[in-house]
Amino acid sequence: MSHVLHYDGQYFRVDVIEVTNPDDPEKPAYVGWCSDPFRDLKDMPSHPLSRLVAGPPLPTHAEAVQYAQDWIKRDWDSQRSKRAHQVPARPSVIYTVSLFKVDSSLKCEFDEFSDAKAFAKAAEKSADLKKVGITNNESPQYLTLWEKE
Repeated sequence: MSHVLHYDGQYFRVDVIEVTNPDDPEKPAYVGWCSDPFRDLKDMPSHPLSRLVAGPPLPTHAEAVQYAQDWIKRDWDSQRSKRAHQVPARPSVIYTVSLFKVDSSLKCEFDEFSDAKAFAKAAEKSADLKKVGITNNESPQYLTLWEKE
C-alpha cells in the first residue's frame, strides 16, 4: 500500500516492502521506496517509486514508513539548500544600453532585450541625453538607436 507525504509544497509517494532480514532470515525486515517530488496529487499514478530510501532494513512496517518520511524530508531540505547556493548562469546574450550625454556616457546591462528596450525608451525622455543605443555582446552594431534632433 502506497503512502503519500506532503512536505514543503511537494507530494512524495512512499511505499514500504518486506525484505529478508540479513541478521535473522526468519524475521522480516522492511525498507522504503519513494517517488520524485510532484506538485499535484492527481499526478501520483504517473510518479513511480524510483528511489530506494537509504538506510538499514527496519524491524516493523511502521518504523520503515516513519524512517522513509524523515529521510525524504532530510533529502529534500539538503537539495533545497544546494539549489539556494547555486549562482544562476548568465545568459549567453547580454544587452547593453548606452546613454550618451554631451560630455560623458553611461552603460547599463540587461539579460532581456525587452528590459533593455524599456529602459532605453524611458531614458529618451531625459533632457540632457543626446543619444541612446542598444547593443549586445554578439555584435558591435546597434540594435536600436535614438538620437536627439
